[in-house]
Amino acid sequence: MNDFYIIEIFKVKKNFDVFGEEIKKSIEELGIKGVKEVRVSNLYKIEGEKINRKICEKIAEELFIDNVSEDFDVYKRKRGKRNFFEIEVYFKEGVADPVGDTAKRVIVESGILKDVSVKTGKKYYIKGKIRLKEIEEICEKILVNNLIHNYFIKWKK
Repeated sequence: MNDFYIIEIFKVKKNFDVFGEEIKKSIEELGIKGVKEVRVSNLYKIEGEKINRKICEKIAEELFIDNVSEDFDVYKRKRGKRNFFEIEVYFKEGVADPVGDTAKRVIVESGILKDVSVKTGKKYYIKGKIRLKEIEEICEKILVNNLIHNYFIKWKK
């Protein structure tokens, strides 16, 4: 039976999140006010028979992150950040994932795992005084292409 973990890679808090700021500007251009902060993370869903947390930490540390500007978390299900909307975006089944394919190849070539599946996505953290309807508009108009992406919204007060 295959198991999985998510590796989430994000900018160290003290570093400027360029992508987050660009998305925040796009949200303001939509006419949606009240967004205070946007942060963006890369997600890697690692799946296979011999997957465990320690192996995923090794993959993140040795292959995926820039130790100066990035950090990571490994989890199966993550508790939401307080006062943030969280939007996870993944490719739909059957859509090519070249970054996932490259990550898989690097993991196999490194000798860490022989048989592994990797799917990639993005996670957006949006903080501010905004309603769910506005978050849905942000997803539909900025973050997601419905032809190729699925997305999930979480909110924790």
